[in-house]
Formats: sequence, structure tokens, C-alpha cells
Amino acid sequence: VLAQKLMEENSSAEEKINKAFRRIICRTGSDKEKNILITYYNEQLQAFKQKQLDAALTLKAGEYPQNKNLDANLTAALMKVIAMMYNMEEAISKI
Repeated sequence: VLAQKLMEENSSAEEKINKAFRRIICRTGSDKEKNILITYYNEQLQAFKQKQLDAALTLKAGEYPQNKNLDANLTAALMKVIAMMYNMEEAISKI
């Protein structure tokens, strides 16, 4: 859902990644973190474009209706980056 909402904004991939990081981790990412996430995004985007990964299958996850007007490859790549952020140690709640 977050990936789709960010894709609806008129901003660069880097800006979308930075905004997602801020929302999920509640701080600005370091240069190293940003570079890792942007590199991962570009790798995933290439894999989707080259059909090594299936964007349509990736976007089927969840119950939220998909916006079919958005580029599936770009949205799926951003979704993978956001999933990576949610799996960061800082994003995991421990009780």
C-alpha cells in the first residue's frame, strides 16, 4: 500500500525511498543506508524489467486493490525496498 501511495506522487525514486524510510524508521537514513536501498531498488527494477522477477505476482500480495495505472515494474521494485525497510532491526517491535 505504501509503495502504491508513493508511486502516485510526482517525485524521484530516491525521494520516494527517503520518504518511506522516514515513515517506517522515523529518522533520516544515513548516506550508507540510502545508497544500499537505492542500489537494491535499481537491482530489483532491472530484475523486473528483464522478467527475472514477476512484477504482477509481487503486486498481488495483500488485500488492497491495485492501481492499474501505475508502472508495475517501478511499483514492485519500490515494494521490495519497503519490505526490506520493514525487516530492519529498528522497525521490528520487541515486547
